Amino acid sequence: MKRIVRTIVAGGLILCTTWGTPAALATVPFQTELEREEEQQQEQADSGHSLYIDGQEQSYTGEPIFHQGVLYVTVPGAIQALNEKAEIDPTAPFADELSPYDYLEDNDFIESVNNREVVRVSHLQDLGVKAQWYDDPGRLHLETADLLTVDDLEVGDTISEVEEKVNIHWNTGYGQPADYIGFVGDMKEYTYTDRYGEERSGEVPELQLEIIDGLLTYIIISDESYETAKGITVGDSLFDVTRAHGSDYVKESVDGKIVYIYHVNHGSIWFIANENTREVERIGLWDTQLEGFER
Repeated sequence: MKRIVRTIVAGGLILCTTWGTPAALATVPFQTELEREEEQQQEQADSGHSLYIDGQEQSYTGEPIFHQGVLYVTVPGAIQALNEKAEIDPTAPFADELSPYDYLEDNDFIESVNNREVVRVSHLQDLGVKAQWYDDPGRLHLETADLLTVDDLEVGDTISEVEEKVNIHWNTGYGQPADYIGFVGDMKEYTYTDRYGEERSGEVPELQLEIIDGLLTYIIISDESYETAKGITVGDSLFDVTRAHGSDYVKESVDGKIVYIYHVNHGSIWFIANENTREVERIGLWDTQLEGFER
């Protein structure tokens, strides 16, 4: 379940967004037959489809290509995905190679389509990269890890699956859209700045979970014993966050906190950091995406 929202409340932080991105198309008024033929060939290659790797839009790798019913990515796109996979899984068969290109070439995975070197997406799937295609607009998501997962918990789990995995205390979500709010672990102190500039403090659990319609819709981490699929935990710096998760994020500053929001397939990841130290204090994994930043 994917929700697109304007307002999200995250542990004392209220973020309101109304972003949107216009699109523009350029046209050529006069063309020779040769130019027109070349443009048609380029249009076949450049289909307007987008490629995302772990939620990061790929601007320089080239677009996904459909050819004779087979879905391909360019070799640079395949190499980027495999490099990301090797960072998470050092046991991957290509992880010891100087470059994933050597592995792709040695295994005859590289083909030529429209004068481009490409790799079948099915080959990447065989190597442990998840792939999901969406229409309207056409876009391909490649994922090297389960990004909305913490330990055994995953956004989208049923309430019974959650109860099988963790020892949890449920409260009814009074006055909230949630059916249940769950707490795991000890309570920890959390400070923030209110709208009047006064510092406030309260307690938050190590893990906080939300259930709506029987499904897990968010996981909020407040303890360093839990980490994201890419190894980021409470106490890490925002520099660590961008190094692991990339530079394509939405930045907000609210309640004395800096918030980096990463949009991924099926949801988003929120890193809430101290404005002065820039150290991560809470991490939220949501089934939500901000309007205008849908993936």
